[in-house]
Order: sequence, then C-alpha cells, then structure tokens
Amino acid sequence: MAWYYARGDERMGPVDDAAMDQLVRSGTVTPQTLVWKEGMEEWQPLGTIAPVSAVDSEMPASLFGEQSMQPCAECGRAFVHDDMVAYEGHWVCADCKEIFFQRIREGGGVVTDLRYGGFWIRFCARVVDGFIGISIGLFLNLVQWWTIGTFGFTPSHDYSGLDIAILVFMTIFSFAIGIWYEVYFVGKFAATPGKMVFGLKVVMSDGSKVSYWRATGRYFATWLSSMTLLIGYIIAAFDSEKRALHDHICDTRVVRK
Repeated sequence: MAWYYARGDERMGPVDDAAMDQLVRSGTVTPQTLVWKEGMEEWQPLGTIAPVSAVDSEMPASLFGEQSMQPCAECGRAFVHDDMVAYEGHWVCADCKEIFFQRIREGGGVVTDLRYGGFWIRFCARVVDGFIGISIGLFLNLVQWWTIGTFGFTPSHDYSGLDIAILVFMTIFSFAIGIWYEVYFVGKFAATPGKMVFGLKVVMSDGSKVSYWRATGRYFATWLSSMTLLIGYIIAAFDSEKRALHDHICDTRVVRK
C-alpha cells in the first residue's frame, strides 16, 4: 500500500508499509503528521487513523502501536499511548490518572457522554415538584385545622398546651416530609417525581448513582441556591453543563435519560 506524508509544505512519498513503519520508528513521521493513501477522502493526522484491523489488515501493527493517540477518558484531550494508562478499554492521561482511579476506588465509573438537562426543562420539573409540595402542605394544614381549629399559627387563637404540641409536631413533620421527598426519590430513583415527568435524572459527574448522603447534602445546598435571590438556580442557564449552584457544590449533574 502506497503512503504519502507531509513534511512542511512538501508532499513526500509514495512509500510502502515497511518504509512508513520505519519512518514512524525513527520519528520522521509522528502521530501529528498528515498522511494519505488511496481510499482516504482527505489527509489526516496519522494518530487519528483507526487501528490496523479497521483500516488495512496488511499494514504493520507497529505503525499504530505505541505511537497512536487516544482521547483521555477523563479530560478528552488526545495523547500518545506512551503518555497514558489503559483501564478496561479506556485511556487516561498522566494529569488525570490520580482523580480517575480515585473515583474507580470509590465505586464510580468511567465518564460517559451525558446529555444535560437545560434550564427551562429543569424549571418545569421544579414547578411540578412545587405543586406536589403545595398539595402535601395543604393536606397537613387541613389535618391541623381538624385537630386544633387553625391554619398555621394564629396569634389571636387561644392555644392549649396540647394545641402547641400539635403545632410544633406538624411544623417538624412538614419539614421532615420536605427532606424525605427530595432525598428518597433522588437516592432511590435518581429523580424526583417532577424530574421523572420530564425524563430527567440526577447523577454524579461521571454518570454514576447519587448516594442518599449526597442527595441529603444536595437538598440543603438548594437552600443556598434559593437564598442567593435564586441566582444559584439561574446560573444553570449559562453553565456549559447546566449546573445550578447546588450541583457545583455536590458535583452532581441533571441529565436526560
């Protein structure tokens, strides 16, 4: 098979497979060198050409061996194999090796392509969850009205000791329901009912499942997103990975299923 390669502005060749192999070994041709052979639509860097089995079964394997380039599974940048570490079919660069294997040890997975949920679809999911929360709150208020005769705390009402105890219990119970709603559904199903309606789920940055502890931390982090005049939510519209403030804090992502 005749190969051509670029040297500056000159087109060199043709050379056969054995000669090209020798040029690679000597460093004359590098993974960045533009090459072309019959059957290729255009000139390409040698390192981007598929392995021998997918291109030319008669080409020497050493041509693509340790010199071929691969994208890092962590950061996406391309490196020569000599500068990378292989793990279950994935290649990791030296800069990302420590964080990559730390995540593997902690039970995470290899970073995959994620389709992030945009600001408006997340907003709609939050509206659905808000309606569910209002419905639960209304039910609890009806229970309170049935037991002590008021909705919420009314200063003019003459409360007995039992009434105050019920009022305190209902307040704590309502707060606990709010935590349970977010933590249980995100920890169990990776999505609240509102997110389920729109085909969204909450995952870690590598696509792995969110733990219950992480879901708990994320719930309280949403308070910060709210206390910043909702700016913590709004930044999701401008973030490349559609992350709100609480996603930044907890290293989570909201993605499409």
